[in-house]
Amino acid sequence: MSRWRVGMLLSLIGLVMLIFAAGIAQSQDTVTAPEAKTITQTAGPLHITLTADRPTLGLADRFQLTLTVKAPTGTEIMLPESVKQLGTFTVEGQTPAGPTAIDPQMQRWQQIYTLEANATGEQEIPPLVLSFREADAAPETEPTQVQTDPWSITVTSVLPENADVMAPRDIAPPVALIAPRTPLWIWVSVMVIGLALAGGLVWWLRQRAKQPAPPPPPRPAHELALEALQRLQGDNLMDHHAIEPFYVRLSSILRQYIEWRFQLRAPEQTTEEFLADALASGGLIATHRDLLSSFLHQCDLVKFARHQPGHSDMQNAFDSAKVFIEQTADDEVLIASPAEVTASCN
Repeated sequence: MSRWRVGMLLSLIGLVMLIFAAGIAQSQDTVTAPEAKTITQTAGPLHITLTADRPTLGLADRFQLTLTVKAPTGTEIMLPESVKQLGTFTVEGQTPAGPTAIDPQMQRWQQIYTLEANATGEQEIPPLVLSFREADAAPETEPTQVQTDPWSITVTSVLPENADVMAPRDIAPPVALIAPRTPLWIWVSVMVIGLALAGGLVWWLRQRAKQPAPPPPPRPAHELALEALQRLQGDNLMDHHAIEPFYVRLSSILRQYIEWRFQLRAPEQTTEEFLADALASGGLIATHRDLLSSFLHQCDLVKFARHQPGHSDMQNAFDSAKVFIEQTADDEVLIASPAEVTASCN
């Protein structure tokens, strides 16, 4: 199919969609967005706002509750911890954001909750607890806790208050049909043309999909390994003190890199055995052996000596692996399928 025909086909499809949209727009009433419900309070240097995207909602409906905290620049804010329930509301989502600079003297933090109503009537949202430490406070100063004011939101039912769900309803009277503004044959013709055009587009897309996509270009092994380290660092396992998952992923990343970089293959070995054999091989210079030996020593302490490393120990292990990769990097060692990184490196 030529480019001219493809262009004409897409233009006709766009025209059909515009006609349908115009017909639907004529038959729909304008929907007004519900007004938001907002309360504010002040606690020390903090200005706190709670905003619900609607004042009322129906049973099983969802709405967004936004906690906004404004504080002077330099203030440390600890937003409320993740929860699964707020009163009678189920927390379907909880997204933190910030800090965001409003001006040179003020910053803003936000936490957006997606809540689902589980009961009708006036339902109270319990206080949210957050903490802060002022900009001029010493690092060892205990954070100050602040609670938001409790407030309520109305959850309505689709049934009247005195409705009897067991009683049969009367037959509704006849409803007069509104005469269509456009003759029916026009809509039928438009639908037939639209279906024909859609069928042609589907055929063209299938023909195009049969052409295989070119393989991704190869990339240096050290770039892939360093990206895997960045993902590991972004998961904050060190901050959460997740010792075992952290060391398992870190050693797996290093193993995968050594397999790529030095062309070593030993699938039957454990990661610890593989790294130990790599250390004993003659492919590493003394400096690289020292880095790998230091890393293995920290892993052995965790696995066999029941050592509980602190944040600094975990950071040292991470730095040792990163320095080893950077110092042994070789731009000529390319991986043919860089998208296929092992699950342990992610």
